[in-house]
Amino acid sequence: MSTGTTLPAVKRAIVDALAARPGMAGVQVSYEMPQRGVLAESVWWGEDTETETEIPVMRAGTKKVDELWSGMLVVQVLITDGRDAEAADLRAAALLAEVQQCLAEQPRISPEVQWAEMTGWAHHVGPIGDGTSRGSRFDVAIRVRARLSP
Repeated sequence: MSTGTTLPAVKRAIVDALAARPGMAGVQVSYEMPQRGVLAESVWWGEDTETETEIPVMRAGTKKVDELWSGMLVVQVLITDGRDAEAADLRAAALLAEVQQCLAEQPRISPEVQWAEMTGWAHHVGPIGDGTSRGSRFDVAIRVRARLSP
């Protein structure tokens, strides 16, 4: 049971599920952006989350709450070995597919969750440093619906 919000539990469950996937071997998967030592292939939760809540039945006393929240999962690949932007995009797309499949296979990522799904993404690309390195980043929108019980 959760009260208040499922946010921390669901974020942790998704981090753990992604880190356990064979296709994510060698990828740095973390709860927040690493403060030091971001690896060439990294996934972390972004800074902002938005929510809507609803009390399905009004009555005196403690209430069940339906929660719908959206957060951003960052999927980033940095290529520093001379390969081009396409190589960075292809690897980032492969990691994006891992996120998509993880949620498709486990939409009830924790007990309180009715479903968690990938609803879209924004893509960012560009040179790094002296221009011989490339970066590819997906900001992945994740939406979660849950029922909070006292």
